[in-house]
Amino acid sequence: MDSDFKYTALVTGFGPFDNHIVNASWEAVKELNKLAANSKELKDVKLIVQEIPVSYEDVDNYIPTLWEEYKPTVVLHVGVSHKADCLTIECCAHSNGYVRKDIYDKCPDESTIPDQILKTGINVDTICDKVNKHSNKTKCNACISYDAGRYLCEYIFYKSLQINSTKTLFVHVPDFHKYSSLQTAKGLHHILCYMIQCSRDT
Repeated sequence: MDSDFKYTALVTGFGPFDNHIVNASWEAVKELNKLAANSKELKDVKLIVQEIPVSYEDVDNYIPTLWEEYKPTVVLHVGVSHKADCLTIECCAHSNGYVRKDIYDKCPDESTIPDQILKTGINVDTICDKVNKHSNKTKCNACISYDAGRYLCEYIFYKSLQINSTKTLFVHVPDFHKYSSLQTAKGLHHILCYMIQCSRDT
């Protein structure tokens, strides 16, 4: 029952695009959902998982709605990157520069959007250290990035940072040939636990 939960975590992954017929981010989020169901660290956390189409318009529609509907304690967005060799924790996102077309062959209209960079209020250094500290068990490492790629991953990060930067984080995950979905999910579990712990401490 919802009354048993003190916290709500919203975790998103992306749907198919380009060569990613099965998106590693969504597969990892689904595995994370399974892990969380049996996690003593997250026993008081209601986990909401959502697959987001790789579409600017869908992000524009989904993100405010999900924040409003669930009023999440924390939001963790997950996306795949062919460049990622480990869990790559993003620090910031830009308001514009999104010239790569989405699955509907569209880009956002940036004609009236001023240049802006938003940063997460979550301590990415501590999270990175925690993931790496447990890497012997999870076989999963982490690093920090200041360039989220100016595509849907950075776009969704920016949209949530606009709503609440103190609750929002984005993590790029490697594709399947580098990490299995379970490997990635175990690393994401550590990240989510830290985010929730910070909420408990405030």
